[in-house]
Amino acid sequence: MSRGPTEEVRLYQIRVGLKPSDAIEKEAKDESKAVAHVLRRIVEDYATLFGLPRSAFETLEADRKAMGLDRRDYFKELLDGRYRQVLLGGAAATARAAGGHASAGGGRSKK
Repeated sequence: MSRGPTEEVRLYQIRVGLKPSDAIEKEAKDESKAVAHVLRRIVEDYATLFGLPRSAFETLEADRKAMGLDRRDYFKELLDGRYRQVLLGGAAATARAAGGHASAGGGRSKK
């Protein structure tokens, strides 16, 4: 995710509510990263569907458009689907199958 020496960037200045900013600052501290690094990662993850391969990205984008959802609402649908799996015992089954890890997808890795 690191920027190359010639990568062009845009500078944005935004206001973030106290609760989300506290969570972002905690994540940055827990990972020993700068807040800006965490924010850049969040934006890049959102824009690239978490770095999925192009074919997976295109398939999910087509699904999202077919459902008539914006990206935020589509993410909510995906999370809701996983939440329902967990309620049905998916988390424990996934953890056993993955050898004790909580998610088959691996979640966010620390870099």
